[in-house]
Amino acid sequence: MSHPVTILGIGADGRAGISARALAALAAANFVAGGRRQLQLVAPCPAETFTLTNNVAELVTRLRQREPEERWVVLGSGDPLFYGIGHALSDALGRDQIVVEPALSSMQLAFARVGVAWHDAAIASIHGRPLAKTLMPLLGKRSVGLFTQDGASPAAVASFFLERGLGDYDVWVAESLGAADERVTALSLAELVGRSFGDLNVLILQRRATATAPLIDCEVPGLPDALFAQPDSGPVLLTHADVRAVTLSRFRDLPEGSIWDLGAGLGGVSIELARALPAREIVAVERSVKQRAYLQANRLRFSAFNIRIVAGEAPEALSDEEPPAAVFLGGTGGRLDAILDLTLRSIVAGGILVANFVSLENLARSLSRLHDAGWPTGVTQVLVATGQPLAGLTVMEPQRPVWVVRATRPG
Repeated sequence: MSHPVTILGIGADGRAGISARALAALAAANFVAGGRRQLQLVAPCPAETFTLTNNVAELVTRLRQREPEERWVVLGSGDPLFYGIGHALSDALGRDQIVVEPALSSMQLAFARVGVAWHDAAIASIHGRPLAKTLMPLLGKRSVGLFTQDGASPAAVASFFLERGLGDYDVWVAESLGAADERVTALSLAELVGRSFGDLNVLILQRRATATAPLIDCEVPGLPDALFAQPDSGPVLLTHADVRAVTLSRFRDLPEGSIWDLGAGLGGVSIELARALPAREIVAVERSVKQRAYLQANRLRFSAFNIRIVAGEAPEALSDEEPPAAVFLGGTGGRLDAILDLTLRSIVAGGILVANFVSLENLARSLSRLHDAGWPTGVTQVLVATGQPLAGLTVMEPQRPVWVVRATRPG
């Protein structure tokens, strides 16, 4: 039976930071795998070495074929099970085939150097991962720790937050933690833009106490209408809570991409989508200056920072946008055919259109257009009645019926 593979965490201080048990495993190994920097940190090493680059699959194959007498050590940075190679090897070989000897994680060291508790921090890695998809769910979080890609990463992260109106963070860039040239730099997000650092860095963002907290911290769809900022008089362009809950359920099985909310109004559906799908960008298009002011207020109120508000009218306002994964149509502004033209040509293959209609004419026109385009389509009529007091009793007061349409682009 083969010996388990020892996955050994190592910091910038090399052998000096390795435990006695880990040193014994390294001394007994006849094969040692790791990145070039990690192999240099344990040099000289009499064992045969395997240099890791983008060849993890090759390493896994070799480990599966190891002979019973072979003793393998795989080097990882810090804690190998914390955004490290330990996770991949555990999945590939099985937990009973690995022994993990961790060192201090650079993330743990970074928070310690700064003196900020991290038990409730949102932790993520942008190393080898899409920047926008990784950072979108972190927008507005109180405390964030980020494993970075390289020396340009802190500036890229700062620009991403600033572009979405989030400048209220204190930031620390921790470089070469545990090494002789360790450095921690405190900056604001604005000061980070355009600056570069050593490639071995970790980023900490702490939102200031004066930042606006979300009004409600609840993942259940169908937020009460009264929670939204809205005008005291005049039309209230807000999809009602019960209809919103049904509408939200239609956004399933989406391909990669953003979601457009055309005619976003006060942002009822945009807010719900942003909270339910935090890794996606919600592009909320609204032509009314007054409605946009309330939309912006609700974006702040609910900390829905993955909403990007676009002033103007579809389709013109979206001419420079990437094709979306989905479109929500809540109002047409008398331009139904132009909006359907935009939707039919813009949504990615496998993407969806979700639309709410209150008029039979717009419903019929949309169903006809979607049928002619060959899009599989379903429609649901939502009839909601709410209890109202009357003479000490309760009677049901019906709301206007709404038809919820869901259509999928073939392919």
